[in-house]
Amino acid sequence: MGSISSTEKKIHWHLKGNWAPVEEELNVDNLEVKGEIPKDLSGLYVRNGFNPVSGYSDHWFFGNGMLHGVYLENGKASYKNKYVRTPYYENDLNVMSSFGDLAASPANTHIVNHAGKLLALEETSLPWCVDKKLETVGLEDFQGKLNTAMTAHPRVCPETGEMLFFGYSMFSEPYLNYYRVSSQGALVQSEPIELPRPVMMHDWNITRNYVIFMDLPIVADMNLAASTGSPFGFKPECGARLGVMPRNGNNSDVRWFDIEPCFVFHSFNSYEEDDKIILYVSRQQEAMVGGFKDIYGGETTVARLWRWVIDLEKGTVSEEQLDDGACDFPRINDNLIGLKSEYGYCMQLKTDVEDLTFGEHLFKYHLESGKRTDHHLGTNVAGGEPVFASKPEPYCEDEGWILSLVHERETRQSKLVIIDAQAFDQEPVAEILIPQRVPYGAHGSWIQD
Repeated sequence: MGSISSTEKKIHWHLKGNWAPVEEELNVDNLEVKGEIPKDLSGLYVRNGFNPVSGYSDHWFFGNGMLHGVYLENGKASYKNKYVRTPYYENDLNVMSSFGDLAASPANTHIVNHAGKLLALEETSLPWCVDKKLETVGLEDFQGKLNTAMTAHPRVCPETGEMLFFGYSMFSEPYLNYYRVSSQGALVQSEPIELPRPVMMHDWNITRNYVIFMDLPIVADMNLAASTGSPFGFKPECGARLGVMPRNGNNSDVRWFDIEPCFVFHSFNSYEEDDKIILYVSRQQEAMVGGFKDIYGGETTVARLWRWVIDLEKGTVSEEQLDDGACDFPRINDNLIGLKSEYGYCMQLKTDVEDLTFGEHLFKYHLESGKRTDHHLGTNVAGGEPVFASKPEPYCEDEGWILSLVHERETRQSKLVIIDAQAFDQEPVAEILIPQRVPYGAHGSWIQD
């Protein structure tokens, strides 16, 4: 796997405390549960994250993908964690040797279920397929039709079953490509999209009829890489804009709408209403001001809930901050992706700290009003992305549970909390104790049996 000497090693924030990687891959049944797991909550919760095999990485984003799965059935829980075994797994210390090799993916950012396949994703690479036992199956390039990187944030349409995604390029045109995959898993459309410069496009949005690209000013510049060690920097002078395109359209159909310079790592949801597109995002004023390694740089680099309204008839965008709570990793009920959703859920971030720090609260937003309900996880407990698990036959949007992998800093106990989404400010209905520390990570999915 490679090695690094003590003289070469610098302990970055993402290698300390609960950011630090774990070494063991476990498979444990009959986990200890506080409370009671709902009997009709049956399936797999799985979350991806950054876990360098060597124990070292220069950047949080460079760690190897490790999947943490909690299996729920008949009120019982089991746990399994596995690395995604890609070529990068064998050579994680030599990041530059993997640069440009789309197959050598860290596969560390998200895991998405579509057309019977679980895809482990990282935005500069091709996806890798794993099975429900979290064993690596192999590279997924849609029968050779995908030859660019794939975002870690595809969208699966709840009405058509299609998976829509994009991929961006840092070095060569086209800097953006758009893709559409059928409900059966066949790649049926690919379109190059013109951008004036290469940018980091981490997330995006879809509606029933449109996709919305976010051309925001984290710009790739190899001259910057020579001076800072990173190709990315925040350049607000380049401007920011939203690109609206029909889901079956092409580059000539894209309409661009200027907005105030900012950055958005993650979106809640978007939908159409008359001649308007409504978007809810976790927006930050600026990002990576000191370069790619500077993820957190104080108050202006922490996101808040914002609403953008694109008026397709007038050609304008209105922008409004809805709450002052610092938050990110937003999710909704996935059955409403691209459709009007009343609620959104996200994770609190701390602002009075030196490094990126996950907060003690989860937030539930009534999106239209911006009204917020807080769930306090406990003193000195750090939250994780809140994933919504719907009841089998819900009568309303928020009938279900929030699943979040959290960490008690003092005891170093990691646990999966299950919160009644309709009683969000109440105690969890169950806490599942994980038999080892689970490092802070990225995104996950609930896969109903």
